[in-house]
Amino acid sequence: MDAIEKIVEQILEKGQTEIQDFEKIEKKRIDENSKAQQEALVLQETTLIQKNEVKAKKNFKQKQNRQQLEIRQGTLNRKQEYLESLFAEAVSSMNAWSEPEFQTFVKQSVAQLPITGEAFISLGELSQGKINQKWLDDNQTAQLKLILKDETIGGQGGVVVAQSGVEYNFLFASLVQEIQKQESYTIAEMLFK
Repeated sequence: MDAIEKIVEQILEKGQTEIQDFEKIEKKRIDENSKAQQEALVLQETTLIQKNEVKAKKNFKQKQNRQQLEIRQGTLNRKQEYLESLFAEAVSSMNAWSEPEFQTFVKQSVAQLPITGEAFISLGELSQGKINQKWLDDNQTAQLKLILKDETIGGQGGVVVAQSGVEYNFLFASLVQEIQKQESYTIAEMLFK
């Protein structure tokens, strides 16, 4: 019986050794798999973090650019509003000219016209009463006779001189608008240096 027990013992020992070897191999394989999976997860996480950083930087840059654009647009809008108010104020100031200031304006404006003979002058509603036919007769030249029309141009200040279907517009809003079109950029440059 001793021999059988020894054989059984040897078989058990051999089995234990094989089991231990198998466990070591399996543990090593599991550890290697686990390590490989962990490395893959770390690599995936690192890649994801890098992608998210790139995306976050891109989103930040886009937001920053958008905000800068909004700020620039807002500044431009405020400058434009300021210019508009300046030009509107200029028209209001011209509409408020005294009678002598308005008469000087009309005299200078008519003097630069390339017309002779008889012409008609229409007053803007806001300039009504600042000149009359007597003043026109007193200030006419030998080459040009102006006749004051009875009807006025509603809501406007200034004058329109007409001869043979050609009108010379000296309405304040039109004059300022023309200056605004031609000189707006230059005026803005001077104001917003």
